[in-house]
Amino acid sequence: MTTRPAKAMPTATAEHGADPDFDTVYDRATFGSAKWANQWDEFSPRVRGEDLLSLWTADMDFRAPTTVIDRLRAGADHGIYGYTLRDPEHFQIVQNWFTVRHGWTPPVETLLPAPAIMSSVAAILRTFTAPGDGVIVQSPVYSPNFEAITGNHRRLLVNRLRLIDNRYEFDLDNLAELAASGAKVLLLCNPHNPSGRSWTADELLAVNDICARYDLLVISDEIHCDIRLNGRPHVVYASISSDAARRAFICTAPTKTFNLAGLPTATLSVADPSLRSELLNAMRASFMINAHYFGRLALETAYTTGGPWLDRLTDYLKGNVAFVHEFVQERLPEITPMPPDASFLVWLEARELDGRVGGLHQFLVDRAAVNLYDGRVYGPGGEGYVRLNVGCPRKVLTEALERIDRALSR
Repeated sequence: MTTRPAKAMPTATAEHGADPDFDTVYDRATFGSAKWANQWDEFSPRVRGEDLLSLWTADMDFRAPTTVIDRLRAGADHGIYGYTLRDPEHFQIVQNWFTVRHGWTPPVETLLPAPAIMSSVAAILRTFTAPGDGVIVQSPVYSPNFEAITGNHRRLLVNRLRLIDNRYEFDLDNLAELAASGAKVLLLCNPHNPSGRSWTADELLAVNDICARYDLLVISDEIHCDIRLNGRPHVVYASISSDAARRAFICTAPTKTFNLAGLPTATLSVADPSLRSELLNAMRASFMINAHYFGRLALETAYTTGGPWLDRLTDYLKGNVAFVHEFVQERLPEITPMPPDASFLVWLEARELDGRVGGLHQFLVDRAAVNLYDGRVYGPGGEGYVRLNVGCPRKVLTEALERIDRALSR
């Protein structure tokens, strides 16, 4: 019989002008949150319930910076939501953010507007590959990558990451074999999702050596780059060498950083003029370059005023990650978290436990009323793992872990 714990703690409503408070719990279901109002995933479409704690999909339960909220409110009050441009100043704002935060200054002329990362990935694949061409992913990895490849009739090639001492490394020998087999593109997740692994410059140089040898284009998804959980800076793939920049499509957005995932506003950096021109023409033909009225406002305000908020958020998330490690070590010995370098996701290994309970994800839904992301979604190597989103108030995280503890103790 399925049992469910008591309903989660009461929620508050947002107030205008309030300072960032990462401990307050807000009711998100009112506005159709995919995370809370209609919970589902590829393996459990029936997952739903008002008492279910939902820590699966990668958006956070924190309010955006007050400056962003106020700017969007002013934009809403204006009342005219017509066609919108991203002017040169917009791209200078993007450039300045990456210069200050990551030591990478993409020339403004290399920057292209885009609605979102995955629609851009699909557009790049359709523009520069043909049906049947090989595209490499490095699993376990963000699941929409698989759909972008197979859904566009490209050939999926899996370069499985090597698990060494609870940390992922590239399998360069296998990558070279796949590249030699006729692959056209490598989809790079930098930082890696679901593990939060940040690739070093040396690692990326080794990857680029193979891509250069076999003339592979590289689509680098860097959406999780801004939240740094250790002292090591993010390395943008295009920054490692002029050759890497020449073959790369760098995909960025402020949406994970500032919890703006419902607002389509991404930016692509394409250094090679020929590739850039061809992609821009393809995006125009797909009507992908019109700016979103609120998305543009959110990006510009977040990138110009959101740094202090991000610094406070990062400290809070570091505390959440540390809490998970302490709790698991003390009370959940069958689960091993992988320490993330970036973002707000923790990859939990529980292969023996998964086998013992007949599938950990469904067990947690049915017995603990906690919905995490099933590791199988991320392809080969994800079996026996679940992904935990710690971008939530600590009391919600505490309740979720305590529910898991109680369920496993019964």
